[in-house]
Amino acid sequence: MKIRLKLDRLWLDVERESMKKLLQKYKTWEAQTLERVRQTKDLHTLREFFYELGERWEWDQVTGEWLSEGEPLDAVSFVLRLPGLDPKKERYVIYAVMAYSKGFTDQFDHLGDKERIVIERDLETGKMVAWSTTGHGAVDIFPTDLSDFADLDEIVRACHLTAQPGDHALRLCLPIEKERHWTLYQRLWTIASGTTSFTWRHIDMVGPDDIENGLGFKFYRYAKAVIELERAWQRLTAGTVERARELLLDRVPPHIEEKNKRFLRQVEGLLHILWFRPPIKQLIPAQALYKETRNEPTPTKVQEELLPYLGELVFSLNDVIEKTKYLKWKSVVERKGYAESSIFDNLGISGLAREALVVA
Repeated sequence: MKIRLKLDRLWLDVERESMKKLLQKYKTWEAQTLERVRQTKDLHTLREFFYELGERWEWDQVTGEWLSEGEPLDAVSFVLRLPGLDPKKERYVIYAVMAYSKGFTDQFDHLGDKERIVIERDLETGKMVAWSTTGHGAVDIFPTDLSDFADLDEIVRACHLTAQPGDHALRLCLPIEKERHWTLYQRLWTIASGTTSFTWRHIDMVGPDDIENGLGFKFYRYAKAVIELERAWQRLTAGTVERARELLLDRVPPHIEEKNKRFLRQVEGLLHILWFRPPIKQLIPAQALYKETRNEPTPTKVQEELLPYLGELVFSLNDVIEKTKYLKWKSVVERKGYAESSIFDNLGISGLAREALVVA
């Protein structure tokens, strides 16, 4: 699947100059590294040197190849299907990711160099709306109406993406012939763009079915686990008044109530991590709380009720992370095997897109 990407030519020129500087630095690093290897006198010293380099060696090698062969602002797009915050809705999240980054990200807003577009679909009516990103992560206050489109495939065929890399912005733009549907934000975006010269690209897009079934990344299950844990936590927290009543009637011993309060605060802290940090940063605290709760010798009813939700979260989160780690490792260490892997047979994406896919 392809989608059209509209880019400011100014950014292409800036990126081209940046690539030249990076390539020059890479060549210097490569020469210095090879010279240091030549000067090693034994295998022990050589081995220590490679340990010192660590993953930087593979990363710099891959980045160097991209700088030598790639185009400015090479990118790949992918779509995640996620449950809605409302049980009657679901979401599609569109990303556009720079093709040269190979490391795990530490922040949600630094997946490559683009932001995201969220499309929400009402499961009962089929109505869809979208929120784009403008100005370094600022999301539209009011959504764009997508009622004229039947599904995601039709949106991809008819609309295009507009990217402002230096501002971390990504917008879904409707066809000009549907101008009556343009939102105030789209009109302001057009005015702000002025007479800037743009260029068009057709970039690969990996759809949600390809990600879930073809590549085996169960993002939907993971996102559902997060949402269901929060709903269960909210339900138990909302019952504080009833528990206070039972406490007054001596139905709940004070030490049990204190234990429940402490546990619910721990879950609240974990939820904050789940919503505001990327998955790679979530696993350790999630595993720690799950292990502590599972090994509790005398669990309360509150702990027993939330334990299955924590278990599902840890399992689904670990599954996504392990698959990502494996693909990232294989794409760097076994590049040929990765590029020719059978998992890409039905995706119809370029070698560049395959290399870039592991960024997220």
